[in-house]
Amino acid sequence: MAAGAAALGASMYTATTAAGTVTADASANVLQPLGITAGAAMDFGDVAADPTVATTVDLTTGGTTSSTDGASVSGTPAAGSFSVSGTAAANYSISLPADNTVVLTGLGFDMPVNGFTDNLGGSGTLNGSGAQTFTVGATLTIPANQTADNYTGTYDVTVSYE
Repeated sequence: MAAGAAALGASMYTATTAAGTVTADASANVLQPLGITAGAAMDFGDVAADPTVATTVDLTTGGTTSSTDGASVSGTPAAGSFSVSGTAAANYSISLPADNTVVLTGLGFDMPVNGFTDNLGGSGTLNGSGAQTFTVGATLTIPANQTADNYTGTYDVTVSYE
């Protein structure tokens, strides 16, 4: 009888049910659309290159310019500025142009703009009102013996929720 009881007990624990149901939760946090507007335009100021070699002008995110290889810089430079709006306290990332994708054009040779950087280090957090501003700098390369003119171009800045 003990063997029979053991066999009966074993079969009770090995039986399985054919189906099971559980109710699970689902949710979504809908954020306000993330917006970006351009403020001050990026401006390298007044620059004069060396007549025999290409030179560079560095524009900081603080709006100052310098050159370590012979370009003369003056005038009133300005970092590009941008305002972001969206959901309060949300984190976002900043995407800037890759090297060799932006040029300033005018009467002379095209002038590449590279080394884009922003003052937030590539990401930001919107304040309690859902807003934040940031600035952008870059490096301009001026060809040797460049023709005098007002050179212009455009660049894209993208922000995305993280």
